[in-house]
Amino acid sequence: MNPSTAQATVMVDELIRCGVTDAVVSPGSRSAPLAMALAAAEARGDITLHVRLDERSAGYLAVGIAKVTGVPAIVVTTSGTAAVNLHPAIVEADQSSVPLIAVTADRPPQLRGVGANQTIRQSGVFGADVRLAIDMGAATPQAGQVRYWRSTVARVVAASTDAVAPGPVHLNVPFAEPLVPDGTDGWVEELEGRPDARPWTADARLVAGMSTPLDDVLDALLDDERVPARGLIVLGDHNETEAVELIDDLADVLGWPIIAEPSGNGAGSATALSHGPLLLADPAFADAHVPELVITVGRVGLNRSVLQMIGRAALHLAVDSRPEWSDPTRTADVVVASVPLPPEEAEIDEAWLESWQRADVLAAAAVETALFSHDDALTGMHVTRITANAVPDGGLLFVGPSWSVRHVGSFAANTVQDAVILGNRGTSGIDGCLSTAWGAAGALQRNGGAGALALVGDQTFLYDSNALLAPPEEERPDLVIVVSDNDGGGIFSSLAQGGPEHAETFERVFGLPLGIDLVALARSLGIPAVGAGSATELSAAIEDAVGTGGVRVVVARTCPRDREAAILVNVQRAVGEALGSA
Repeated sequence: MNPSTAQATVMVDELIRCGVTDAVVSPGSRSAPLAMALAAAEARGDITLHVRLDERSAGYLAVGIAKVTGVPAIVVTTSGTAAVNLHPAIVEADQSSVPLIAVTADRPPQLRGVGANQTIRQSGVFGADVRLAIDMGAATPQAGQVRYWRSTVARVVAASTDAVAPGPVHLNVPFAEPLVPDGTDGWVEELEGRPDARPWTADARLVAGMSTPLDDVLDALLDDERVPARGLIVLGDHNETEAVELIDDLADVLGWPIIAEPSGNGAGSATALSHGPLLLADPAFADAHVPELVITVGRVGLNRSVLQMIGRAALHLAVDSRPEWSDPTRTADVVVASVPLPPEEAEIDEAWLESWQRADVLAAAAVETALFSHDDALTGMHVTRITANAVPDGGLLFVGPSWSVRHVGSFAANTVQDAVILGNRGTSGIDGCLSTAWGAAGALQRNGGAGALALVGDQTFLYDSNALLAPPEEERPDLVIVVSDNDGGGIFSSLAQGGPEHAETFERVFGLPLGIDLVALARSLGIPAVGAGSATELSAAIEDAVGTGGVRVVVARTCPRDREAAILVNVQRAVGEALGSA
């Protein structure tokens, strides 16, 4: 057995022993030893193998799998720019604390720095965006190599799944020719690992953030255990499975409203608001509802109106177990690792919660009236509500960035209660969203979950359309991709650059209308697709697609972007008028 084949065989075996269940591979020559070892493992039923042409899509597919399973997926590339194409997915995994193992094949040291083909400086190429980077030595036929390979893999998996700071790691592996099996089986030492399929090194370090009562936290901070009567909880993007239940208990005891970002998954909480960002965008309401204490959980920052309220609160308690905790307003008085428990005693102001909930009901009526006063206009807000209503219990909704995620937060916040909402909220980019949704849906359904939907804009869809290129022999998830197509960057119409004074350059450098027939594009990639131009058509198209099986695309052709922005302004104005009449 040649050294490259021996090393790849041992590494794949050790990854499986360490609990890895999924591997994503992009074709390449230098990575052939790993690709062939993974194919053999797939044939034995030891791992689920995914193959993608585009390394960027491959990286995000691995992110989606790990988001759902909590287990690091590995993504394997050949050398050169193939490796660099993983960087966007690695940044997302870093910022979202998603375990991911990037294995990049490389030339052996003697071929580096001499102009060898497809050779770049791969060691450390991802910089500070990985938890650990290891440039392995080239395999040699001598005793001790198996121990080196297995212990390195065990260390990499442990770093990726660290209890405090899980995230991406980079394993750069030089392979010398021959890169394929040579027909021999012998090696200078036994290739086997620990008995009973145990990992070479089991990580038994225990790091736990214990929850303590809120009054104890405040007592330690302020030498005052009194819990303010008027508080607010903002639930951001997070990976803590127990956080929502703990927040629900705390808010219920204290009588505090919850504003949950979509991927905070707080829709089922008893005091969760449906239109929190719209309420706080009304200046009069915001001035009258400045909290004495705001508790933020996870990564917050989706809506400016909510961020402004966080900055105005008298006290700010941030809940985030990561070393780089989320505090975009730089106002956190204290940060704790886990959601505090309800206090033993607390002063309750029943009128506080009632005022928020009454305003939420008024806002809901205003939104309904304002949206449906434009019967001939299908907007992103309509698409969002229709899509959210179609998510099956036990399923998944992946939400793209920009207007998609903001529309879910403002217009369908409490719609999805018995399903999981995910998004690439670490860096909020449009890259890799379809790949992440594909990976997440497949992982969920392999573990008994129901169907999945993804809601994205047209530019997000176009940017990652390579995600739809999957080998026909691979099993497709039950995933319906709903595209809100306004032919361009809709969110920019609601920002400063969308003002009339910038109209001369807006379409050229921000709107970027491409006029692509997205239905035809999806079909050209082998994906069933239909278009819809009205709310009725869209509802019927999504209903037909959900549960059919496989990946399907539904394109909602919305009204022009400037009109959509104007309708959004009218909605906010209607909410303000409704709150003023309270």
